[in-house]
Parts: sequence; C-alpha cells; structure tokens
Amino acid sequence: MESLAANITASCPLSFGGTAGELFLKAVTTVITAHCAIMDDYKWPPDDAHNVITKGSGISFDFIVVGAGTAGSLIASRLSKQYPSWNILLIEAGEDPGIDSEIPAFLFLNQNSSNDWSYTIEGYGESCLGFNNERCIWSKGKGLGGSSSINAMIYLRGHPKDYNTWEKLGNSGWGYKEMSKYFDKIENIFNITDPHFSGYENQWYSILDNAWKELSFATYNYDNHEALIGTKKTRLLTRNGKRMNTAKAFFNQAGKMTIMKNTQVEKVIIDPKTKRATGVKIHHNYGTIMDIDVNKEILLAAGSIATPQILMLSGIGPKDHLKVMGIDSIINLPVGKNLQDHIILPLFLKTNIKMELPSFVIHMFLLQYMLTKTGPISNIGLTDYMGFIDTKNVSDYPDIQFHYTYFTKNDNFVLRPYLEGLGYKNKIIEAIEALNYENDMLGIYPTLLHPKARGEIFLSDRNLAKPIINANYFQHPDDILTMIKAINFVHTLEKTSTFEKYNIKLLHINISECDIYLFDTEKYWECYIRYMATTIYHPVGTTKMGPPEDASAVVNSELIVYGTQNIRVVDASIMPNIPGGNTMAATLAIAEKAFDIVKKKYVVKNEL
Repeated sequence: MESLAANITASCPLSFGGTAGELFLKAVTTVITAHCAIMDDYKWPPDDAHNVITKGSGISFDFIVVGAGTAGSLIASRLSKQYPSWNILLIEAGEDPGIDSEIPAFLFLNQNSSNDWSYTIEGYGESCLGFNNERCIWSKGKGLGGSSSINAMIYLRGHPKDYNTWEKLGNSGWGYKEMSKYFDKIENIFNITDPHFSGYENQWYSILDNAWKELSFATYNYDNHEALIGTKKTRLLTRNGKRMNTAKAFFNQAGKMTIMKNTQVEKVIIDPKTKRATGVKIHHNYGTIMDIDVNKEILLAAGSIATPQILMLSGIGPKDHLKVMGIDSIINLPVGKNLQDHIILPLFLKTNIKMELPSFVIHMFLLQYMLTKTGPISNIGLTDYMGFIDTKNVSDYPDIQFHYTYFTKNDNFVLRPYLEGLGYKNKIIEAIEALNYENDMLGIYPTLLHPKARGEIFLSDRNLAKPIINANYFQHPDDILTMIKAINFVHTLEKTSTFEKYNIKLLHINISECDIYLFDTEKYWECYIRYMATTIYHPVGTTKMGPPEDASAVVNSELIVYGTQNIRVVDASIMPNIPGGNTMAATLAIAEKAFDIVKKKYVVKNEL
C-alpha cells in the first residue's frame, strides 16, 4: 500500500499535498486496492505439467480427463473427491483465465483472445457472407473453465421435450425426469434456486414484457429455468458481481488431482487388437511430446470440436477420411458428423429514447464496479432477457428464441468491439455505426433452436492444426423459412402499442448485395440472413449418443465410444439433438450424469 501511494504521489505531488491531498490519496489507493482484489479472491490450482514431464514416459494415472472446461472440470473434480486413492490427471490446452473473463459486461473482450480457440467455419457462398473471408468465427473457451470463462453466463435448461426426445431415440435414462435431478444439483451448487433473488435491473425488461403481453404471451420472470413459450429473465452464473467460471466451483470441491496446463492431447493411444486405450500422447507448449499411460479410462471432455478431432487423430472416425489423412483406421465410426448449432440473426431497431452516454459516465460506471462490484459492469445488460415462440403456432414447443441487446446513441464503447469480435466485415460495421450515430438501437436476435441442416467436422491434417468445420448453415430450406417467420414476428411486435410508444422500428442496414432486392421482401431477407446470420456458440452433436442399431451413433447411453473398452465422451458432442436453449446447463447435466455412470460402474466392480 505504501509503495502504491508513493507511485501515485510521484506523478503529481502538489495535488496530494496537505490534509486534502492525503484524503484524496486514500480515496485513490482504495479504488486501486479494491480493483486488485478482483483477482485475489480465488487462486487457481497449480500447473503440474513440469512435474509430469520430468517423470517421463511410463508415468500412469487411473483416469485421464482431456479438457478442463465446463464438463471436464466437473467430472475430474468429482472423481478426485469420490476416490481419493485414485490418481486423476486433468489435461488442459489453455491456462488460467485472465481479468477479462472475470467481468460480466466485458464478455465481448474475450472473443479472439488467448482464452479463445477462435475457430472459423466454411460458408461456401451459402452463409457468413458478411464476415471477413466469408467465414463465421466460432469462439470456444481455451483455459480452465473452457467456454464458461468466455460465454454469456446464461443458465437455461432447454425444453423438457428436448431430453424426452433423446430418450425416445433409444438413450435410456436420458429423459427429462431423469435429467432434472442433475439440473437441480447444479442449480444448488451455483445458488440459482434462491427464492429471494431480487433480479437484475433494466428499464427494458418492463417495456419488452408489456409488448409481449399485448400478444398474449406469458411472462416467466425468474420462475423456472426452462425454455417455455413466452418471455423470461434468465439467471446468470455470476457471484458478487463477477463471472462464476464453472471450474472455480468444482475445483473448490475437488480432492487431490494432477493438472497439466498448456498441454494438448495429440491422440488417444489404442491397442489395435483389444481396442483398449492404453494412454494419451501429449504435446506441451514448450515442445515436449510424451506418452502418459492410463489404468482405467480416458474421459474426453474437449468439446464438440476438439473431441471429434482427437478421436479421428486416434484412428476412430470415418474410414475413408482417415485414409485420406494417412491415419490408420482402428474403428470406423461417423465421428464429426451430426454437427448442429444455434444460428442467430442480428436485427437492429431504432427507438425514440436517444440516450447518449458520455465517456465520463462510463468511467463512473467503471469506478462503481471497481469499488463495489455493482452497476452496469456487473451484468450483461439486456442479454439475459429472452422470448420463445413456435413460428407455426401449433405446439408449446418453441422453434425460435429471441435474445436482446441495447446500444445507446453514438455508442463508442461497446458496439464496434462487439461487431469486430463477431467478425463482420468493416463495411457492415460502418453501416451499423452510421445508424447508431443517429439512434439508440434495440437489438433483437431471432435464434434458430432446432435447425434441420447438419454439419460436419474434418481433419485438416494428421496433426493438431485446427480442423475444417462445415456448419452447412441453411442447407435445409426450412431453416431459412423459419428465420423469415421470426422476422415477421418482430414486425408483429412493432405493431404493439408499447413499441409504437417508443417508435421502435426496424432499421435498414446498407448491404449493397442485398439492396438489389426491395427492402422487407422475402428475397431481401433471405439475402440478409445469408450475410448477417452467425453462431451463438452452441455447436453440439459430433460424437452422437445412440443405441447400437443407430448407424449415426458414436457413443452408447453410457457414453462409451462404440468398439472401445474404456474411452468415454463427456461433453456437448454426445447430444443427439441440440436442446432448445443455451447449452451450458445441458453440458453440466451431462457431466453430472457421466459421473454417476462411472461411479456406478466401479462400485459394482468393487474397485474402490
């Protein structure tokens, strides 16, 4: 504290002289000290990579968990606590998240950072046309906590039908009734069942609620965590004004385990005769390559992109593709297929509020956050408010989810970094900024919950280079039609008295390639969708769970990779169909259930 005060006074000694100066000095040092505490209230576990590497090849562990993200940190921690005599190794390609990941309102700063894999997808002239190189960016967390260190922190179970469909597809024990107990457990851990939760504050909550109520939609507020038709405010995984990275919660409950950071798994080593995994080949950032043996199981929790990549590099995947890559095929499975993602479409509407935030106001918000961890910087604005509809109006099962944002007039703080993080071409960013120069903007983002198109992932080489991702957005015509119906619903909202009161009207973004069509026609919107639609970062399904008779399945209902003895997948890649909502909660529930599956197996075999 004394050295901090000395540095401050050295910059302008006269301003900090006398009694008044001493009081100002205490105030300034208090602010800085309070901000320093943002990184001091949690200590990440140490990196054991050096110790493991020093012991050399031949070292073994009972379980090796690949990926310390949302799912991997959970199951590794559970195993280490349940079985203290076992040696658990958790391998993570990234490292400890930095300060950008701590502050809720700065979530956009995590895109394209060292905490982000920053994958890109192929558009093939059908989608992502408004993005640099005509490729959308898929942000995926790299580091402890995985995508929970960079996402929007939204906790939403999805719809009960999502999980009942999984069970109907032949996955016994994966229906909503069974999965609910895992959701309940997670919600208790993160204290999002608190009935006294006062909620977040935003004037637009009531404006939007009133508009939806005019159209006879129910409002669920914080009443449940399900994605039901109507509007709701969702809980965020935050605590004391900071992001609650899921790994923090689980590491706090962990027993003794070994964690290797900055370490990628090149492949799982598999005995070609017995099909049993004997270990993994790792590549540390400093260049060390070595094998690590496993006694019981390999648990792949590297996510919907890296998990299929590792399997294919290991010789498990489509036989013809592996042959092209020069990889010996050990098990021929449709790894990398069945790729699904939620597609989001930014629509911007003007309002008559015209609120402008001078830079000094933003600086005051920052000071408020530094001192108290409260205020606008402690949350994500309007993004936790959402609505759900069935565009066909035939069921209670929504096919569109609406997200929202709000940008004050002439926003010089959030808008451009946000759009650049998404990867839009500069000419599109400038077109949106020109509209924002004159107007406050309400962002409404219809999100396609159940896309019919299916994508796939291929290796780009036989090493650890980023894979080729074909999302195949809009290759099924129904997906475009559903998006256009969602735009029509926004027009219905425009006609409500609530929207008319604030003169909320859809803005025309200048995209020259789309302006050859008459604005607000179906042809115009199809063009706009192909230019502007992008991911909401929910890729799933690339190691599909299914029964033995399902030729598209990669893992069984116990999450064991078909044809292997001891390779289990524990992440969002096992989802047969994508849930109708943000996918973090579902991924956590999968990991909780996976732990129960593993625990049951080893209790039965008396291998405690």
